[in-house]
Amino acid sequence: MPPLRLDHVTLSSGCIDDTIAFYGDILALRPGHRPPLEANGVPVPGAWLYAEGGDYPILHIIDREPVEGPTGAFHHFAFRGTGLLAFLDHLRSHAVEFKAAPVADTADTQVHFFDPNGVKIEMIFAERADPSALN
Repeated sequence: MPPLRLDHVTLSSGCIDDTIAFYGDILALRPGHRPPLEANGVPVPGAWLYAEGGDYPILHIIDREPVEGPTGAFHHFAFRGTGLLAFLDHLRSHAVEFKAAPVADTADTQVHFFDPNGVKIEMIFAERADPSALN
């Protein structure tokens, strides 16, 4: 149930083309497959960047201006884990509010929650569960 590894970092950017070019030029990250994503029924434009030869994206960029506040352009960080249902029970037992949902075009389920400082955390599980178990 504990995190296995850091999965990705997500940034908000009001200049997505320049941001993609920067990470391509400086870190050799390249745009690749990104499933259609949405929040509250609204499409979320953006890009996923992959390390050269990598098979998973390590930097996600959301195409929007950074939100004012303590995190600035930082949006959230994510870990990949195992034991989806046990993890949800663990969050519930600690009275941690969360949102869980399957990720389109993948076999993954994502769980979002916040730390005491308001930092958004995502856990990703290569598992599916009955939708009623995700609430």
